[in-house]
Parts: sequence; C-alpha cells; structure tokens
Amino acid sequence: MKKAYKFQIGKMDEKRAKRRKRLAIVFSLLFGIPLLSLAIAAGGFAIWADKADFDPSLLPTATAIPAFYDAYGNELSYLQSAYISPEEVPDVLKYAFVALEDKRFFKHNGYDAVRMAGATLKNLKARKVVEGASTITQQLVKNTHLTHQRTLKRKLTEIAIARKIEEAYSKDEIMAMYLSVIYFGAGNYGVKAAAEDFFGKRIGELSVAECATLAAIVKSPAGYSPKNHPDKCKTRRDMTLDLMKDQGYIDEETAKRAKEEELTVARKKEESNIGKLFVSLARDEVCARLGLTKYQLDNSGLKIYTSLDPAVQAALERERENSLNFEGENVNSVAVVLDSQAKVLGYSSDYAYQIRRQAGSTLKPLAVYAPAFDKKIVSLSTPVVDERIDYGGFSPDNFAGKFYGQTNVKEAIKRSMNSVSVKVLDYLGVDESRKYLSLFGIEPSEDDNSYALALGSLSKGVTPLELAGGYCALANGGNARTPSFIRYAVDGDKKLLETTDIRSAVSEAGAALTSIALKDAVKDGTAKALSVLPFEVAAKTGTAARADGKNSDGWIAAYNDSCTVVVWHGNDMGMTERGGGYPAMHAARIWQSLWEVMDMSKEMKTSDSIKSVVIDEYSTNAMSCVVAANENTPIEYQKTEYFDVANLPEHTSGSFDAARPAEFEIDISFGKVWLSFETEEIYCYELYRTDALGRELLIRTSGGNLPVSVCDSPIGLGSRVTYELVCSLLCRPELSATTQKGIFYEAYGYADNV
Repeated sequence: MKKAYKFQIGKMDEKRAKRRKRLAIVFSLLFGIPLLSLAIAAGGFAIWADKADFDPSLLPTATAIPAFYDAYGNELSYLQSAYISPEEVPDVLKYAFVALEDKRFFKHNGYDAVRMAGATLKNLKARKVVEGASTITQQLVKNTHLTHQRTLKRKLTEIAIARKIEEAYSKDEIMAMYLSVIYFGAGNYGVKAAAEDFFGKRIGELSVAECATLAAIVKSPAGYSPKNHPDKCKTRRDMTLDLMKDQGYIDEETAKRAKEEELTVARKKEESNIGKLFVSLARDEVCARLGLTKYQLDNSGLKIYTSLDPAVQAALERERENSLNFEGENVNSVAVVLDSQAKVLGYSSDYAYQIRRQAGSTLKPLAVYAPAFDKKIVSLSTPVVDERIDYGGFSPDNFAGKFYGQTNVKEAIKRSMNSVSVKVLDYLGVDESRKYLSLFGIEPSEDDNSYALALGSLSKGVTPLELAGGYCALANGGNARTPSFIRYAVDGDKKLLETTDIRSAVSEAGAALTSIALKDAVKDGTAKALSVLPFEVAAKTGTAARADGKNSDGWIAAYNDSCTVVVWHGNDMGMTERGGGYPAMHAARIWQSLWEVMDMSKEMKTSDSIKSVVIDEYSTNAMSCVVAANENTPIEYQKTEYFDVANLPEHTSGSFDAARPAEFEIDISFGKVWLSFETEEIYCYELYRTDALGRELLIRTSGGNLPVSVCDSPIGLGSRVTYELVCSLLCRPELSATTQKGIFYEAYGYADNV
C-alpha cells in the first residue's frame, strides 16, 4: 500500500510539473513574446528616433528680423507680431497653458508616456478617439515641421523631433516658440495677436483670467471663441483656473477672483491694414523667390527694398474708403497700381491675401484680341457681324441681349460684344489663346480649353495682380514682367532679387493696336467713366455673374505710359455693380490722385510698328474685307485706322471710280408686270419703261441695301416693252450705268423676254 501511495504521489508531482510547464509556455506566448516584441520595437524606435532631426530655421525664433523699406528708403513697419521671446512670456500665461495642455511639461523630454498610455486606454474603452496625448513640444513640431494628417508614421516622427527639440532648447524657449505659432481663431496666429484682438492688450498686461481664457481657446478656436461663444469660453476658462489651482500655480483666492472677472472682448480698433498687407505680400514674394520659409526669412537679417510709394498708397487707402456702393450693398474691393516696370506702387484690399476671381470681359484683350492682332488674324477694321451664334451649344448673349449687327473688331472691343470675341477666338484657336495667357502671366488650368475663355472664364480665376501684370505688358509694347513688390534685397554686401523676368507676350504692333481700341473704350465705350480724366488712358471693363444671373465681380483695368491700375469690386451674395459703374468710378478717383502726385504725360506715345491708313468703310463692309480708300472715296466713307506695318490692307477701293450696272428681275402675273431690284446706299436708281406710249420714269430712289418692288401695267399691244434701270453714283452723278430688259407684252400676258 505504501509503495502504491508513493507511486501515486510521484504521478501527481509529474502532472503538476507538466501543468506548470504548459502554463509557463502559455504565459510566454501571451505576455513574453509581446513584451519582447515591444522591447524590440522600442529599441528600434529609439535607434530610428535618434537619427531624426529638426530644422531650426522652421522654428519661430526670429533672431534677425529683416528690415523693409519703401521706394524712397524709409523703413516700413514689419508687423510680424506673432514672435515672442522667453522673457516676454508672463509666468501666469505659461502656467495656464501647462495646466490645461501639458501638466507634465516641465518633467517629460518631449513626449508624455504616462499620458499616452492613459489616453490609449480611454480611447480603447470608448472605441473611438476621445483624448489626445500631444505635449506642448509635439504641438510645436506639428505646427512647424509636419502636416496635420493622422497617421502612425507622422505621430512617431512628431515624437522623435520633439525629443530632439527638447535636447536643443530650454523649456522656456519651447514655450515661447509654441505660443508664437498656435492658432486662436479669427485669423490670429500667436498669443500676441490673440491678446491684442480679444483684449486690446499686450501679453504683459493680461490678467490671470485673460491668460486662462487664451489657454482655453486653443483646443477649439471656433467652438470656444470669446466673440462668438462667450458662455462656452467662460466655462472652459473657469475649468482652466481650477486646474491651475489644483496644480499649485495659483491659490484659491486668486482663482476665485479670476472666475468673478467678466469675460469682456475688446472693441476692434478701426485701423487700416493696408500697409501691413503690402509688407506681408512683399514678405511672401521674398520667401517664394529665395526659397525661404517665413521663419527662415525672420532669421535672415535681410534688408528688403520694396517699390511702395507712400503717396500712391495713401491715395489707394483714401479711395478705398470712398468706394462704398451707394446701393447699400456690402461690396469688397481690391486696387493695385503698377509702374511701367510692373513694380507695385500701392496695393489695397479688404482681404489679407491675394484673391482669385472671375475676370469677365477684362480678360478679352489678353486672351483674344492682342493675340489675334499679333498673329495678324484680324485688324481693328476687320468687318464682322455681331449676332447670335451657337458653337456646340455655347451661345453667349451681349449685355441686355442686344446685338449690333454689321460692325468691326474695334467697335466690338469698345462695346464688349461677346459673339465677336467668340468668333475671333475661333479664328485664333483655344490652344493659342492659352499660350498667350501664360505669356501674359495668367496660367490657365487643364480645364480651361473651351470657348468660354473668350468671355473671361477661368476655372481658377485670376488675381488682380496677375491681371495688372497682363495689362502692364500692353503698356510696354507687349513685353511682360511678373509684378513685384520688391526692387531688391541686400544680404550683407550682396544684392539679391534685383531683376524680374521679362518676356515677349505679344508683338509691339499687337499691343499698340489693342491699346488704340481700349483708348476708344474710354472715349465712348464701356470705360467711359474714365473719360473725365485730363489725360489719356486705355481701359477695359468686365463683369462676371453667378448662375442665377446676379453679378459677383466687377472689374476695370486701365493703363498709360506711366502706370497700370486695376480695380475689382465683388460680392458672392450678388450685387448690382458692373465693371463700368462703381469700379470705373473708383478707378477714376485713383487716377486723378495719381495725376496729382506723379509726372504723367497727357497723351500716350504711339508705336513705329503701326501705320495709319485711310480705309473705305463702304467697300470694306460690302466686300467683307478691309479695303483702303482712294482719291475717289467720298469723305463720309473715309476712316483713318491703324494697322500693323506687316499687315496693311491688300485691297484698294474701286467702288467710286465708276458706276456698276444693277440687275433687276421681271415677273408677270395676272396681267401685271412686277419688277424688283436691290439698292446700294451709294447709288441713286431710276427705273424707266418704254412702251407704245413712249418712255416714262416709273420710280426714282436712293438709299441703302433695301429691296425695291414695282408693279407696272404697260401698253404693249403685243409689241416690245423695254425697261431700263439707271444707277448713278450719288457722289458723282455723271457716272452712271444702265441695265436694259425687254418683253413682248399683251394685255393678259407676254410672249417672251427680249
């Protein structure tokens, strides 16, 4: 028995040992391998992260802010107020952000592992992302180095760079950089801008409650806006104050007093941002042309000499205030002035960036007419019919549905006839139009490949600056430059950005012919509002409409030898304005101001590439091609027009050298003789009948291009009846031609024509 018992005990021990071994294996599989994998992954991440690096030039340290100067060397205010130094940050402001955003900020080395683990558990429990774990350092990295995509790789990169930044900068430096770049809503980047906008204070003047408010906004600038959602903002502010108290940054009495403080938003200061905008756009141009980020620029110490003319800028600012729509519509505006070298002398806008809008008819000279003149497809005098057309379902109307009939290209430009613009584009070709637009500095997209280009439709629209650059090229004989806010920059003893590109957009003749038509548009065309000016300008207006027919954009582009002015008015909700209305009046006031501050000649210079020719308008329309006048052309049909010296009229008039015989038709029905013929405006017509009773005048008429019908009852008596149509030139009655036809006529019919 004892031996059997011992055997049983041995068997049980063996089973326990096997069970323990199995449990050890299961435990290893469940925990050991994942832990080992995690350790390997952590080691691998540590090795990878150690190789990661950051770009100091992307961080908002602003150690060598550039200086900007106007055209006369006067320094301009560089309003890059987002940047703050560590010394500028009040402790209470710093602690408000730490308490709410990153309570272990002073302890971690860029990322908070404890917080990440807690957030992961909460997110797993909720089965969705309910809590993030980014530290202040990580948020700085995200705002300066990375995109905002939510991917694992981006998050790991963010952590790796955050660790490197923690090694290179102090906590106070990191906090200052973070506060310089975060977004507070309402266009405010950085705590300086937010403090000024929301409270009208510098950051050193903020109260404890205001510091807590700024920290409260960051999580959702729109949702916790003190302007739009004051109640939500106050609730989150008070929560921030509680956290500051709980974490020992303020005492209970301070928290209580801060909670009792009213949440008051400062009234927006009414001040012009035009000077700020010019410098901001000049900064953007410098960054683009030198391949710098704005942070790199603000550490560059460059001296940047702009083309800003203070007198011109003051005029734009003044006239912007005067450009209100008297219909009471809320209309925004942009105005830009370029000199003859496409340098920006002044720029005003209701926007803090360069807008893109539909250009309407202001694009026609650049997309259609100047290219067509350049290619010698048409001249100013080319006859064309303004009529309803249909190109594959594309059938544009003119303003008010009016079509002008027989006209010429110059009149079509002056009165902005849409069907003529489409016809000329058809002659030119859409692909050619796109090429010319690119040369003018307006880049069409792949979608811009239809006849809609003839009406100024571009899928991405055009900026006022781009449009001004195109018209400046017309003012400069077809030579285009990219508009620039910068004359040059200085880096130590080295000059940068001294020149911009120059390219031939159209021939000198093409530009000159376009300018002649656009000067006529000012005299008595769509840009007539500028005709009050005491000097010569060329101009084109344009209007773009919404799908419901209401106008959304009104433009005018005008230029002379001194400068180019473009004015845009717009309203996405719809407006009554057209380019020839308020925008043109706005532009006229700007030009008048420029006349007072600039040396401007009264007349625009002419080009040797074009030549004046007296044409015969009557013959031109009659023959559907341009015909030069001769010595016999009456004065009323003579018109002096300019032509490309390489594209002069090929035909000379002969219409008034001799009379041409006119044809007429004879028909007899019910015993009556019917005679019909077409008249021309340069002739007088006399119709005679000779029958048994002798020769008699049936009708004398003169007038233009009308059908004439005469019913006659001759006395033929079965013999010959003769009809004569005598046509004489009105201007030279001695020159005439006769057409004669005869019939055998009886009372109830005729035998035959003779």
